[in-house]
Amino acid sequence: MRTYDVVFNDDQDSNNKGFEYSKEDAIGYIESNNGTNESYFDDYKGGTVQVVCNEDGEVVYEAEVK
Repeated sequence: MRTYDVVFNDDQDSNNKGFEYSKEDAIGYIESNNGTNESYFDDYKGGTVQVVCNEDGEVVYEAEVK
């Protein structure tokens, strides 16, 4: 079973949450928290947030941080 992490990026930094979520749960985490001050969302406004496969590094979802 593949697991997925949430990764925040901007021009200068990158941070990941260290999650081992399902793809659906990772996307749900982003959709529920984007635009809030939860975790790194406030720090990365204007950057991107991605769902990345822990096993092969494939980006399966990406959104702009609001």
